[in-house]
Amino acid sequence: MTVPEYERLLAAQGGACAICKQQKSYPLRVDHCHRTGKVRGLLCSRCNVLAQDAEILLRVLAYVEGVMSHNGRSAAI
Repeated sequence: MTVPEYERLLAAQGGACAICKQQKSYPLRVDHCHRTGKVRGLLCSRCNVLAQDAEILLRVLAYVEGVMSHNGRSAAI
């Protein structure tokens, strides 16, 4: 990815992470499919880790839903 391509994608995302929508004080990481090489978006470090493994992400969701239901709250995020 070239610098102009990065800057265009960053502008298209409103200067924020594509997942959490937060602006960061550091450059966002280029998220891409490891199989095809296709760029998916720009992510902060935290979201980039989660986006790399769908199984981990599903476990995180199951954990949050379990904690929320155990505490008597809605599991809606």
